[in-house]
Amino acid sequence: MVQEFLKVEDPETFRTVAEQSPLVIRRDPYLFAQYFAGMFFINLAELRQEEVKKLFRTLRNKIVMVKKIVKASSISDFLNRTEGSVM
Repeated sequence: MVQEFLKVEDPETFRTVAEQSPLVIRRDPYLFAQYFAGMFFINLAELRQEEVKKLFRTLRNKIVMVKKIVKASSISDFLNRTEGSVM
């Protein structure tokens, strides 16, 4: 399980890492990319608009938009916590 979150400020550095990751998680205003045991992230709010567009364009086939995060210890725990709100 990932325990280290490494902030990247340079969009090109993040792109380099993200291209090695199977997917990129988007939870505004952040993008996350796992590389081995580290989770690299970049804050999109700190970038210029053209840098954000370039990242989205480059990584568009890898980005998964996360709408909601639910912490649960098992599938049944998840179902109990979200019953009535799923779908």
